[in-house]
Amino acid sequence: MKIFKFCLMAVALMLALPLSAAKVTSMRDVRDMVQKAGSLTVEQDLYVEGFIISKVNGRNNEFNEQVHFASIKNLDLTTGYIESVTGDVGFRIDFASRKVVAEFPRYAKVVISLKGTTLVCEKPCRVTIKGLSDTHIVNSIQCSAEDLPRKSKYIREITDDDVYTYVTLRDCEILFRDGSFLNVYERYVQPSKVNKDFSANKTMDGWATLICDKHGSQIYSLTNSLCTWRRDGKGVPQGAGEMCGVLVYSQHPRYGGDVFGGYAIRPVDKNDYAMEWDASEAIYKPIAEWNWNDNSQYFNTEEGALKTISHERVLSDVGEGKLTVVPEGKVIRAKDTNNPRVYSPKDGKNNGNYGIVNYGALSVRTESRNWWDWKSDCGKGIVIEFSTKRVSGKSLIFGFSFAAGAITANTSYGYPLLWNVEYSTNGTDWYAVEGSNPKKMRSLPWWYVNNVNGSNYVSEIAGAGYTEHMVKLPNTLFKQKKVYVRVVPVAKRIGTLGYDYNENGALRHNSMSESVVNFGSIVVRYN
Repeated sequence: MKIFKFCLMAVALMLALPLSAAKVTSMRDVRDMVQKAGSLTVEQDLYVEGFIISKVNGRNNEFNEQVHFASIKNLDLTTGYIESVTGDVGFRIDFASRKVVAEFPRYAKVVISLKGTTLVCEKPCRVTIKGLSDTHIVNSIQCSAEDLPRKSKYIREITDDDVYTYVTLRDCEILFRDGSFLNVYERYVQPSKVNKDFSANKTMDGWATLICDKHGSQIYSLTNSLCTWRRDGKGVPQGAGEMCGVLVYSQHPRYGGDVFGGYAIRPVDKNDYAMEWDASEAIYKPIAEWNWNDNSQYFNTEEGALKTISHERVLSDVGEGKLTVVPEGKVIRAKDTNNPRVYSPKDGKNNGNYGIVNYGALSVRTESRNWWDWKSDCGKGIVIEFSTKRVSGKSLIFGFSFAAGAITANTSYGYPLLWNVEYSTNGTDWYAVEGSNPKKMRSLPWWYVNNVNGSNYVSEIAGAGYTEHMVKLPNTLFKQKKVYVRVVPVAKRIGTLGYDYNENGALRHNSMSESVVNFGSIVVRYN
């Protein structure tokens, strides 16, 4: 009987060979194999083992593709991620069907056969498994979050090896603490219970939230509009802590293309914003901030409260600072998309807010040509003035959000496309921030088509809200009596309307079309 039992055990071990260490190939070795080939259809037995780090029906697994200006392909429903048991590398999964995804729950430790799938490697080295189904599961054990390998890093320590793995980013906070986890104009994104009462038109989807850490590094957190936790009226954490999620390498056409520096992070759910809610726990302290969220129609200036300004200096809402608009034109307060809720806080009913603060931005309306100083051959924009005489620290950061247009086509062209940040200590000699790339301005959306001079135009690549940007200023600007920072166009290129979106318009002396440029939030902070 003992011999018989021994034989049964031996047979069982032989049948379990694909699960043994000898038969499982490390995900790193598979990645290196695919990297050499570029694309590989697996025809032989090939097994890998890892943890599923994506969430079934989490709705934030992938960028949802715009296939038509009013139609979106929800790739998040057929996308998942698996990381190695040590967390050193990860793969994206393109599942064979939506039904299959349920067989790969979050935190499951799985051994899968890759036979019959296609492996594709994109630059930088990131692998996607295409065609994975439940028939490829060799073994699956449900684990918990505590079983995952912990990968804790600062933003500056991220490498290509971290792509498609679950990462914890240390000492982070949300740069713009107003509004929600997704500050978009709700009328234009995918419909869900968040915006169900006013028929969102499904012309757009996800957007980004800017995260910074104590070293002055930054990363964008990407969230899709079908995540119902994204705008629940509670706002966002005001303090610092950990930012968790799946590290991805992503582009976002509506945000400006490859604007994330490649890396971005996708929170799996709201808990991935593991930050303190109390503002006293923030890393960065304010020097001067402008956000206009009091919803007044008036600016607070040195000349008193003004409804319209030209070159008056606008006083900061927080701290001590002054802001001046340089171009000629009319400056009023306009809409921002950073309301923490969709509805009015007064009665809980839809009164047309759509996530908007009605007078939450500074809006400059001027002829296109006024954005350029033709004599000095440089851009004109806004200038911020503040003091750091009594301030010292490790990092000095400057952030702003902006967008063009007034949610109509006829205000959504003629604006400068490329902007950047420059600094000065005397207001005369200006220097570009080292390593800072131009920021591409997006227009706010408009409804389907809009008639301009007898032609209808589509908001094919307009933004869903304001884009958020940050630069780290040089530490030499600490202990200065006066510091000036300006946000200005850095090229004579303008956005133009067309049946196909066009970014190659030229700014000229005679560019007389009225442009509208909005600044939603501006912050100067240090730690």
